Amino acid sequence: MIIGVVLLFGILLLSLPKRDEESLAKIASASMLMCTMELRERVARQVIREEAIDAEFRSKCPDLIAALEVNELGNMVITGRKHQLKMTLSPIVEGGKIRWSCRGEPAATVTKLCKP
Repeated sequence: MIIGVVLLFGILLLSLPKRDEESLAKIASASMLMCTMELRERVARQVIREEAIDAEFRSKCPDLIAALEVNELGNMVITGRKHQLKMTLSPIVEGGKIRWSCRGEPAATVTKLCKP
């Protein structure tokens, strides 16, 4: 019985969310992507319509995002505030729709949602 309790405790301990800096940065990078979703949708529409890019960004996550830059092609650079993250997103038109290519630095601390 004691072995069962120890085994159960071990399993519960391993299933707890990680609190190391790398894990927290990955969570932050995923949140940064979510916080920019509305802007990315707006930029995607503008890129598809070949309109001028309106880069006004009202951050809903000022504690996560220190800066967000958008150029005339719709490419975005998102810089983290609390975590030293930098993600570059580029719109790619495929079949009349936009797919976002994403590269992040440092790579080990960026969410798997950020992919080329």
